[in-house]
Amino acid sequence: MIIFGWRVVFFTLTSGVFHCPGCGGDREYRRRQGRNFFTLFFIPVVPLTKTGGEFVECGTCKGRWEPGVLDVPTTAQLAQMPAMLLRMAIAQVLRAGDYTAPSSRSRAVAVVQQAGVAGYDDAALNGDLARPFDEVRIEMNRAAGALAPEARESILRAAAEIALTDGRLSASEEETLSAVGADLQLTRVQVTGVVSMARQASGH
Repeated sequence: MIIFGWRVVFFTLTSGVFHCPGCGGDREYRRRQGRNFFTLFFIPVVPLTKTGGEFVECGTCKGRWEPGVLDVPTTAQLAQMPAMLLRMAIAQVLRAGDYTAPSSRSRAVAVVQQAGVAGYDDAALNGDLARPFDEVRIEMNRAAGALAPEARESILRAAAEIALTDGRLSASEEETLSAVGADLQLTRVQVTGVVSMARQASGH
């Protein structure tokens, strides 16, 4: 007697760490996809259609979530986010002026180190400066919403003060600071206020 039928088999597409809504903390996950199989003697032998769409499964509570849950930053990512955004903001502003100026570069490296990136150096700064402009802007805008407005204002002010290290802001630097502020999801009024405070602090 031949026994046949259909069965759903789940495959793991990717895995990693995410913030699980059910557990309320960082947990390991598997991103999975179900697929119908024709079975022979209960063994899946012929793949048929995909079914049920993709889902993210928590390795701890076994809860299943839509893939969009992976867009929520983990605790570790949140801890690194201020320094990451600071690096990107500084690089954007430096590129708008004379990024070879020793005073501006040394201050930029010092500010990032003080933000907790102990190994940051001139070579790392060059790497940040070499990143594509549009790629950085998209990444900044996507990550900024996870930080409080005060943290975003602090990042913009640090970038403005570095731009002011070698003198008054050029038109290009002012334009870039406005763009960085927008990418940090700050209003025009906030950007104007932050840059004004940076000017006052630097005497320019």
